[in-house]
Amino acid sequence: MPNTRRDKIDLTSGENTAVDGITTTQGDSSMGKHPAKKTKQAPPLSADRIRAGWQGPAGTRIRLAQGQDLDAVDALMATTGDGVRILPVLRAAIEDGSAASTMLAGLAGPKAYHDAASHAFTSRPRNEAMTTVCLTLVATDEQDRTVGVLSATAPGTVIDMAMNNGYTAEKALALSLFIAKIHGLAVAENARGHGIAGALLKRAWQVHQQLGYFLLYGSYEAHRDLGAFYIRCGYTVHAPGETFPLDRVALPFRLGAGADQCMFTRWRPRH
Repeated sequence: MPNTRRDKIDLTSGENTAVDGITTTQGDSSMGKHPAKKTKQAPPLSADRIRAGWQGPAGTRIRLAQGQDLDAVDALMATTGDGVRILPVLRAAIEDGSAASTMLAGLAGPKAYHDAASHAFTSRPRNEAMTTVCLTLVATDEQDRTVGVLSATAPGTVIDMAMNNGYTAEKALALSLFIAKIHGLAVAENARGHGIAGALLKRAWQVHQQLGYFLLYGSYEAHRDLGAFYIRCGYTVHAPGETFPLDRVALPFRLGAGADQCMFTRWRPRH
């Protein structure tokens, strides 16, 4: 079952493929008979779209998590056996509607994202501010029962390592606007085999891409043999214990997990 676990990442200590609808048709413009057609892109996402959700596989709907989903979400997370759960500070934010609020505001454009982040990071305690850039999506069935969940959080380990390498707290916290951690991914046993986990990853990637994120990453226990799944979803899977550089975001250190963990990463395409 697709799932991830934390690589020593914790909101209580600061932690915290391609977009669908894109088609390209190319004719033989050199002969003047079939001029190239422009790439058709999906319309930008809005906060309302993420709250209302999208149609998912097998009659599901993928949408932003709400307070009513949390008991089912924790039960699903528990099925991974990794101790992954929605942490109390994030749970409270989902219940009061402030979770992912900076991200939702940022969908209106870069300035809106910057303004929302500046307000959250200067008006809230650090742990609470981090929840405004945490995205929790659920997949619900036709009876609105939660059958899948993905939780993407701020990268607390990266933030802490940046501060240990001389970054100011302000600059380190700003990394949560460019890097996110797939904290947990789980699907109910009776709903597996329909592509729900892949759909959750796809929608999370779509949201983060529109906001300009450079990297999504996560980890899983090596014995679970989930490499092929994450590769199909557009991620690079690293060998157990292998670290990877963060030079693309100008960070002078590498990130990794334990020897029994595999990291998976997906970088924003270079243009």
